[in-house]
Amino acid sequence: MPFKTELFFLMLLGPIVLIGQTFNQAQDLGYYSNSFWDVAVDSPYIIGFGRAKELIEGTNRKRDGTIVAKYTSDGILLDHKIFTDTITVDTINSNFYISWWYGQILPTSDGGYLFTVLASRSNKVAVKLDSELQEEFRYEYEDSTNQSNFYCQVPVEVEDGYLLYGSATRLDGYRDAYLRKISFTGETMWLKYYGEPNQSETLIDGTMQGDSILVMGIGRRSQNPEDGLENLFLRVRLSDGEVIESGASGFNPEMGWIRELTVLENGNIIVHGDQYQGEDQYGNSIVQPTIARLDSNYQTTWLRTIFRPFRQLLGNNFRELKVVSDGNIVGSGDHYTKIQGEDVTAGWLFKFTPEGDTLWSRSYLPPFEDFNFYTSGSFGRFAELPNGDLVTGGYATGDGDRSCWLVRTNSEGCIGQDSCEYLVHAGQLLPPPAKPGLSVFPNPASRHLTVAWPGAAPTGKGYFTLYNMQGQAVWAVTKPSAPEVPLQLPKVPPGVYALRVEVEGQAWVERVVIK
Repeated sequence: MPFKTELFFLMLLGPIVLIGQTFNQAQDLGYYSNSFWDVAVDSPYIIGFGRAKELIEGTNRKRDGTIVAKYTSDGILLDHKIFTDTITVDTINSNFYISWWYGQILPTSDGGYLFTVLASRSNKVAVKLDSELQEEFRYEYEDSTNQSNFYCQVPVEVEDGYLLYGSATRLDGYRDAYLRKISFTGETMWLKYYGEPNQSETLIDGTMQGDSILVMGIGRRSQNPEDGLENLFLRVRLSDGEVIESGASGFNPEMGWIRELTVLENGNIIVHGDQYQGEDQYGNSIVQPTIARLDSNYQTTWLRTIFRPFRQLLGNNFRELKVVSDGNIVGSGDHYTKIQGEDVTAGWLFKFTPEGDTLWSRSYLPPFEDFNFYTSGSFGRFAELPNGDLVTGGYATGDGDRSCWLVRTNSEGCIGQDSCEYLVHAGQLLPPPAKPGLSVFPNPASRHLTVAWPGAAPTGKGYFTLYNMQGQAVWAVTKPSAPEVPLQLPKVPPGVYALRVEVEGQAWVERVVIK
């Protein structure tokens, strides 16, 4: 099956609610260093989950906590709260932490929420909230069979409790995957570990297959360093934690080391991985992101490389893969790319078919008016609304404490009904992007604007269209192309606009600020 390379343009839409109730907003919730790292949908609500700091009473020190924020599906903030460690033996180190690898939130069937965090004592803590974000219980897991118990995935609700799973470092110093069943009040009902003796095995991701099986993706290193890495896959029965099927990729698999996985209806597994490509001159690992499909025997039926090789610390990873309601797969995360001539980390949504064909790939930045060296954003998990719209969230940088970032798109990853027509290249919506680029000045502008090409200008008739942030064309003119084309803009409200220029099948899109 051919792999289609889709080009994408930046989506820089404003913080207001747009046509179709889509939005792109970044907020300061009033805490120190507040930001989102996860998002969930509890229809009709959107839940942002992140971290922040608060002052320790009577001191000038701050401690890390976890924030939960509740929004309408239109992005209107209803409530938010911060939760901190209540153990005060050492107030300096009594913190709650979350990251991409530990700490996620689950809407529960009773209308509340269950989230997990890491305590300073390297233990997982489960916190249960009611529908008003009031705490019902918290439980810290201090098992004698492990040294730390914090690598954790999103909890799973079952008939008589919840399942927590992840990785724990046991007393022998080796890390193993585990599955823990807890009651509705947090007590452990049973705990099972999965792994070989004297060998570290880390649960990288897991996903549900139906409502009774958990599929675990586990990475392990050989005791012989030259063998590299191997991926293990376990299908675990949720009723008792027993392994009903397993498979392995072999060392140094073509798919690379798994980062995320999801399961198709027929049980085939879709994985996102990183192929090791060697090291750069500074000793940094270089990896190539991949997606692949595994059959019932855990053999690769297809594999695609996505994006380009990169230094592993820079991102370019999905933080979730999920099958959505139309049967295709969406990945959410971030990647390191070039936007307006700057190298930035941008939020990333990527949709593809079960056969590995790309449907679209979109980059997003937070809606800050001033694009600068510090502007960037990263997505965590995503969720699907009942109408097929996608909601994702993460942290934004570039405008002080406005770091709690939420984005709602339609099922095609677009913000606003027409935004994909002028900001996103997907299939036949736009001609291939033209080269070389063009410049627009002055910017910001009042009523007069000049479009110029740094090299030879394209010949022919030019079509110039100005769009507002609702994706609506507010002005258009046709002029002959020239090295410099002066434009007399209409009187429009001050704000951020997109100027689309098309000449002889070539298209450009430039962000323009109108004073």
